[in-house]
Order: sequence, then C-alpha cells, then structure tokens
Amino acid sequence: MKRAFTLIELLVVIAIIAILAAILFPVFAQAKEAAKRTSCLSNLNQLGKASMMYLADYDDTLYPHRFNCRDANNNFETCRQYLDGNGNIIPDAVMLTGGALDRYFWVYIIQPYTKNYNVFKCADAPNAFVPGALTAPACTGAGCTGDGYGGQNSYGHNDAYLSPAGAFADPAGNPQTVSATSVPRPASTIMIVDGTYYGAVPDIANESGLTNISLLNGNELTYINNQGSQYKYYWKNIGDANWSYSGGESGPLATGNEAAAIALGKQRHNAHIQCQFTDGHTKSVAYDQVIGNICYWTTDVEGSHPGCN
Repeated sequence: MKRAFTLIELLVVIAIIAILAAILFPVFAQAKEAAKRTSCLSNLNQLGKASMMYLADYDDTLYPHRFNCRDANNNFETCRQYLDGNGNIIPDAVMLTGGALDRYFWVYIIQPYTKNYNVFKCADAPNAFVPGALTAPACTGAGCTGDGYGGQNSYGHNDAYLSPAGAFADPAGNPQTVSATSVPRPASTIMIVDGTYYGAVPDIANESGLTNISLLNGNELTYINNQGSQYKYYWKNIGDANWSYSGGESGPLATGNEAAAIALGKQRHNAHIQCQFTDGHTKSVAYDQVIGNICYWTTDVEGSHPGCN
C-alpha cells in the first residue's frame, strides 16, 4: 500500500525548492546580464569594423557625429538622404521629427558598412530604439529637438574630439574633418561608448567628483564650450544616464543632481562601460575611468597631456 506525503514532508520539499530557487535565480540573472553585455560588446566590434571601412573609403578621415542639412539660402532643410525619389520620408527615418530631420546622424552615415541598424541597439539599454522603429524618444535637452534625435539611443560618439558637428565647424554646415592619423593614442582614445544620446564627453568640469584633475591641462573646458555650452554636460549621457532625453539643464539630471546621473550611468553593465576605440578594438572600462580620465578622450587639440603618454 502506497503511503501519501505527510504535511511535514511536503513542507520540507517546498522549502528545499525555495532554497534552490533562491540560489539559482541570481545565477540565472547574472548569466542573462553577461549575455546582454556580450551582445552589446559584439555590436561595438561591428561598429569598429564599420568605422575602419569608412576610414579606408574617406582618406583616413573620421566621420562626424552628424552634419547639418541646409538649402541654398543656408536655412535648415530636411536632409535629402532621408527622402525617396518622390520626396517622401524613407521608412528608416519615419520616426524622425522636428530638428532631427535636418541633421544627418552618424548612425546613418556608417549604416552602409554595418548593413543593418540592429547593431546600434544594445540589448541592455532601456528604451533603446533603432532607425525604422515606430516610436522614438523625444529629445528635449539642450542642443536637440524632435523625436529620434541622434538616430538611436544605445551608443554615444566621442563628441568633443573625434566627431565635431557641422553646426560648430562651418557656417554652411559642413562637418569638421578629423584625421585618424592625427589621434596620438588611437588604441586608448574612445570613439563610441554605451550611452543614451548620440554624443558623449568626459566630465571636464568635475561635476561628478570623479575627474582626475592632475591629467587636465586647464584648456579643456574652454575648448568644449567653444563647440557648444551644453557639451560639458554630455558625461551625463553615458551608460544609462539620460541628460539630453530628460530635459537637459531643466530636467532631473540637471546640475545639483549628479548623484542620480552617476547611479544611472553605472546601471547598464554593472558599473562598466563598453568602449570602442579609434583603432577599432573594443573593451569594457570602469565607469569612473570613462567619466573621469581625459586620456580616454582627448586628441590633444587643446594642448598636450603629458600624463596620457
């Protein structure tokens, strides 16, 4: 005759299952996060290869983070690259509105080398989108307007040193050219990082308290301000921090709330930032170093940095 489980035995089995679940669930979560990190790093590897192919086609000249589209009277107009032969907006740009339609972003510039847009989307990024999506975040921060501004929100380009925008380089909107051979430390100079906006810079003004002041030459802030007064805040677009998408200096990550920006910045990959460097290779770097070490960003155009040699 078969004996049924007693209540105590059943409770013991349930307790054992609960204990095993408590042990295994964190392991599963870590494995899932590791898979997302690997996928994101793989994306950056492909973007690095695409960047190298672009250099080969454009006489070793790095692409800008965008260039501005203007008519014969130098007024902003919808970029021709976003229109089909009938003057209609192509599907890949259908989510763009406002000022986003007047700028041709780096995502679109190098897409012919990646052959798809999914590599611009990190699986671990909140609210990530890619060109062609039905909806895209509205960029309300300083220096940007419209939905889908930047073309994506998973990665940011080295905005101050490697990819100045046409808006700050030439009255006609032509992008400033930066030669890869002019970069003194290509193996350690960031080109693309995890971010929520298409542009990123280090914390030059030490708002975060993480900046290694000893590595600065004192000219960095003037150099960045000359490109745009909002640029000095772009460190708050790195990782999962979303300064530009949160209203800029009128939003929740405005000056005085740097702790929130740091917390969000460290959120995506366990306080590490995936980086693609100017020579094309990729690696994960601690958030504090990405934010606070000028050596990862500068091309010395505003003065030498002996501490970076």
